[in-house]
Amino acid sequence: MKPDDPYSAFFLQPALAQHRRYEALRARFVETMPVKRIAERFGLSPLTVDSQIRDFKRALDRGEAPEFFAAPRPGPKCDRKKPQVREHIIRLRARGCADTDIHQALKMAGTPVSVSLIDQVLREEGLANFRKRSREERERVKAELASGRIPGLTASPPAVPETPVVADVRRLDLAEGKSLYSRVAGVFLFLPFLLEAGLDAVVARAQMAGTKMIPAVSYVLSLLALKLLDKERKSHISDWNFDEALGWFAGLNVLPKTTAAEDYSYRLAGGQHNRLAAEWVRATYPLLCPQGASSFALDFHAIPHRGENAGLENHYVPMRGKAVQSVPAGFARAVDSPMLCYAQADIVRSEQDEMPLRFVEYWKELTGMNPDWLTFDSKLTTYSVLDRLRAEDIAFITIRRRGSRLVEQIRRRPSHDWTAAVIDTPQRRHQRIRYLDDHVRLPGYGTPCRQIAAELGRPAPTLFLTNNESLSGREIVKRYISRNAIENDLGINVNFFHLDCLSSEVRLNVNTDVAMTVLANGCYRWLSQRLKGCHNMEPKQLYRKFVETGGHLTVRGDQILVSLDRRSHNPIIAQAGLDHDSRPIPWLGGKRLCLEYK
Repeated sequence: MKPDDPYSAFFLQPALAQHRRYEALRARFVETMPVKRIAERFGLSPLTVDSQIRDFKRALDRGEAPEFFAAPRPGPKCDRKKPQVREHIIRLRARGCADTDIHQALKMAGTPVSVSLIDQVLREEGLANFRKRSREERERVKAELASGRIPGLTASPPAVPETPVVADVRRLDLAEGKSLYSRVAGVFLFLPFLLEAGLDAVVARAQMAGTKMIPAVSYVLSLLALKLLDKERKSHISDWNFDEALGWFAGLNVLPKTTAAEDYSYRLAGGQHNRLAAEWVRATYPLLCPQGASSFALDFHAIPHRGENAGLENHYVPMRGKAVQSVPAGFARAVDSPMLCYAQADIVRSEQDEMPLRFVEYWKELTGMNPDWLTFDSKLTTYSVLDRLRAEDIAFITIRRRGSRLVEQIRRRPSHDWTAAVIDTPQRRHQRIRYLDDHVRLPGYGTPCRQIAAELGRPAPTLFLTNNESLSGREIVKRYISRNAIENDLGINVNFFHLDCLSSEVRLNVNTDVAMTVLANGCYRWLSQRLKGCHNMEPKQLYRKFVETGGHLTVRGDQILVSLDRRSHNPIIAQAGLDHDSRPIPWLGGKRLCLEYK
């Protein structure tokens, strides 16, 4: 071939580095060309050619095959259809279309997909089990398909998502006979509790912000709906913008759009979110804790920030195993009742040590009396704060940080100083322990403090500090073990209510989300108490078995009839009688809730 031939030039003068390396090695080992000549041909230095030859030989000696050519990438070569048709499939199912009807409608709209893809989307959304349709519904869908007038879909051009209407309480239509379908009609099971707690009065006392289009109670219910429906972020409210029935839950024609939901927290600069949580606890405390609560467990949870440097303080996050930028949130839970009683995310490091005192002031203002017992971790506060709790005659239990010298001193104590005991755990296991009951001097603590060193099967003894002198060491250890309840609640808040998903650098935004988490947690705790045999169910189970249930909503006289689709757990709801003595719903024109089961 001629040197100036463009086809031969592709091999003799390669442009890509990998191609040049391949041709140079081929010239050496196949054509046995000298290194100096190879370097001249490909514009390389002799040392570069020598190093390439050396690396090539080493790779083959190790049994490795050098890569010169890119392997073809497996998988589809174009965009998948599922993201394009997901919303259309969900909307058509909400209108009562079966899988084959959806397949035909999408084909008419110029977006043909397989029935298996439709079934896959519906299973991911929890809509695979389709209710049995009446003859009238089948005929209606058949007529719509025959005419080609499928709402939201047209034959040409291909279907595009509809633009949801603007949320406006003045456009709420509760005309007689009005009927809607929702795939999460089970969310209306929480309405009796919200009415019994007087949510509208709670929102009014908290002086929450609102507008003429979206009143304050509707804003709160819209954000609460996201928590109740297992949504991670406020931006996911757009998943429900086409569900008018969820708009009814909030007293609106539809739920607000993403921008309105995300911006709402920035309108609460006057501490309304803190008052909302406090007024909510004041209203629901008699309902969730009828026997009263005197013992509380306190704990911190760091909500990490995932963006760039936001100027936030670093706090230790166990899931990451290091300190990262985060917003610390303080929580308090009643030990003997499933209720979060306090939540505050507007905290900086200099204020963390004062959290027990702040909770005492909060609870005294709320109920008029101090808590009897406080249980918290050793990192929560300081010895001087413990002394102030002692002065207030508030019993506490915490853990002392243990150093190697302190542990060695305890281990040198003779065996007759130790007391044997048996601890009954919730799993009915009997754990044998032994403990050393003593008094120690602490810096910043006015008097000798009682210390119980207990061997609980760990390498070093656990040191409990308390100001209570009447209970035995065994009872002190058992009381501290009950603190696990708040750790379980924090785990639920992180996993189901997605407490860690709001990684805003604005504490006000995080604090509003924390307050809504307290409301949603109370709603699910109430539902678990009302449903027989479900007291120990976590919110995720309650959501899957009861809340995530489709159904029709129909206006009938002074009632809103919620007809839930047939499911195996419906008899449990019917047995609870949640709609007995139903109260008028202020944000729905005084209508009353009525539940019906197919």
